[in-house]
Amino acid sequence: MRTLLLSFALLLAGLLPAQAASLRLENGDLLFVTAASTGLSGAINDATGRQGTVSYDHVALIARQGEATAVLHADEKGSREQTLTAFLAEAKARHRTVVVYRLQGASRSAIPDAVARARTLLGKPYNVTYVQDEDSYYCSDFIERAFRAHRVFATQPMNFRNLQTGEISPYWVAFYRARGMEVPQGAPGTNPNDMSAAPVLTRIGTLD
Repeated sequence: MRTLLLSFALLLAGLLPAQAASLRLENGDLLFVTAASTGLSGAINDATGRQGTVSYDHVALIARQGEATAVLHADEKGSREQTLTAFLAEAKARHRTVVVYRLQGASRSAIPDAVARARTLLGKPYNVTYVQDEDSYYCSDFIERAFRAHRVFATQPMNFRNLQTGEISPYWVAFYRARGMEVPQGAPGTNPNDMSAAPVLTRIGTLD
């Protein structure tokens, strides 16, 4: 029995490094954060989620320098840099899952420029209206801009209609009314769900 347990332990020891290596983050990887079912996150999911698939409400960019790993992204605190540990801790505190996607093929050549460009966008405030401008950014907008020079991701008409009913959610009506705006249905923009489905990306796995 002892020999069997020792053999099993050695087998696990041989497997675990390979599994960890398969999720080793690379420069330019994108971290997509799963969506909640209520509030702003739920409203984003209602308008952009795909039935039968995992839905996301946030996306961030990995920037590696040697063994150091940073996360560049735009959230309610603005466009900022975080440690990977802090980013994952925030996701865990909100009971979210972080899923890694990786650029494939010729698009990988855009990564160094995109990371450098993303760093120039840090320090800007969060774009609370999602209508694109040059002085504030939201999460997928931040990523699209980082890669824009290489046309890796495209903007498209924004949708605020519930995909099941076809009606603009009361949440969005109230959200924009409070800001003195009409719902910007059809304005150019991006969202994490559509970005995760881009053909240049491959899902790698999840992070704990």
